[in-house]
Amino acid sequence: MRHNDILDSGQTVDLHGLKLDFQSPDRLLRERFEAVYGHLPSAQASEADISVNWSIQPSALAPMPPPDIPIITEGELVSYYGHGTLIYVRLPKYGLISVDLDKYHLTGVVTQACLEAYGVFEDVMMISLAPLYRRRGWFPVHGFAAQAPTGQATLISGEMGAGKTTTGLALLSAGWKLLSNDSPLLTMKGDKVHVLAYPGRLSAFDDSLARFDHLRQFIPIEPEPEATSRQKRVFRVEEAFHNPWASSARAGGIFFPKVVPGLQQSKLIEIEPKAALLQLIPQAIEGWDKETIGKNLQLLSFLVEQVPCYNLQLSPHVEELPALLASGLRDSK
Repeated sequence: MRHNDILDSGQTVDLHGLKLDFQSPDRLLRERFEAVYGHLPSAQASEADISVNWSIQPSALAPMPPPDIPIITEGELVSYYGHGTLIYVRLPKYGLISVDLDKYHLTGVVTQACLEAYGVFEDVMMISLAPLYRRRGWFPVHGFAAQAPTGQATLISGEMGAGKTTTGLALLSAGWKLLSNDSPLLTMKGDKVHVLAYPGRLSAFDDSLARFDHLRQFIPIEPEPEATSRQKRVFRVEEAFHNPWASSARAGGIFFPKVVPGLQQSKLIEIEPKAALLQLIPQAIEGWDKETIGKNLQLLSFLVEQVPCYNLQLSPHVEELPALLASGLRDSK
């Protein structure tokens, strides 16, 4: 990869055969794209299937869409506007992105805060690109996904603070391969659900990193002011693990983690497909995108019927998690 070329002109990458081109006049945006997506194979800009053109604006708040664009749905964190094949995605603190569903073109401006807060750049990219992915039959889900040494994909889903990151780091530390830290893509291959890898950096609080000897390098040696000490450390997976990525794998199990105070040994509690589906829907379905809800829901229904689903009760003993989750996976054949 020619880093100077990336800084001068942007970058085009190959995501599972989809050519994604990112262009920006702002060096910081180009560097962030490279930090997140740079491990993917390079492609030619002339081959791009999706074109992304972003710039940084000086204002702390994102602009509003054109006044003649109707509201689809408004929320505190993200709102959607549009009609026909033109959609505007507005995140008040972070940016305004127009998405052309016909031409597969994203244009917009983001604020400086989009680069300063952990994960926001990645989130804005995924939120903006997700409608295009869904129309290709790729359905993002909020969760951590890793490939077991035996080949199956493990999907760990749940709300923030449920224990997804710590569980995922335990798997990677045991030699499992990363599919996605936050937004794996689910798709049908034949009659089976597969998990496609999706880029993203890793992050964890110091107390999670301290559980793993080789990850303590990301904890600052010097103590920090109390006001800033409770923050996630952000790093590329390649900085912590050798040859860490998998590309895709057939789904083998779904786990919904929850930290249980006082628990001495982590436990798997198998749950019915319907219960798993109800937990997955809030992490996967975008209610505004009515055109794709049916196919998305159908895929999730297939998934929970095809693989075992569990509530994962977490104890402090992370070293036991890889064997425990492996025991709950369905054979990949």
